[in-house]
Amino acid sequence: MWTVRRQWQALMVLALVACMANLFGPAERWWGVDLGATGATVFHLCLAGLLVLMALKDGEVFPDAWSLAERRAWVGLVFTALILVAAGKFLWVLSHFEIVPTRLYQLPARNLVSFIVVMGIAWGVAAHLLGRRAGPVEHDERDLRLRFQADRAGDWALSLTVVASVVLLSNVAAPTLAWWLQQLVLANVLIAVLIAKLLVEHVALVALYVRARR
Repeated sequence: MWTVRRQWQALMVLALVACMANLFGPAERWWGVDLGATGATVFHLCLAGLLVLMALKDGEVFPDAWSLAERRAWVGLVFTALILVAAGKFLWVLSHFEIVPTRLYQLPARNLVSFIVVMGIAWGVAAHLLGRRAGPVEHDERDLRLRFQADRAGDWALSLTVVASVVLLSNVAAPTLAWWLQQLVLANVLIAVLIAKLLVEHVALVALYVRARR
């Protein structure tokens, strides 16, 4: 008989596969199946199942040794990674446009916006469910110390990105960068950079927790 944790892990794997099918499924049907639409449906069902498990069996989903902050860090890592993948796919699609969009309504962002909204709501619900049984102190001294170190890692990543951008702008010909420096395109690139910074912080935080338990 599967334990709650194994059910959670199986749903997580299925959700990730379905999410990739939703984001990168081909436009044409495979054996009569629309992989994108099917992946989106399966992903939403798996996401709902994960939240239900967390609501009913939150004490059995994660190891007992994990603090509330560490559990939230792992959840945030997954959500942030998926949002960044979706943003990267959107930029990839945008890069194939022959005419640069100049108005917001010209951007093919409906799927991305709906995806981010769903992920944001699910992330908020998950964070609330995790904190239901928390005591008056949600973060101890270790949690705050590790959070500070993870924030520094994110700041370093952002600083390196800025330096790399300066080098790129100084050494690459203007016509090569002209498309990416259009207002709406550049705005989306900057948003993706901020999401990447948040992902670096969560990766660093999870890694610090793993190292602290050894």
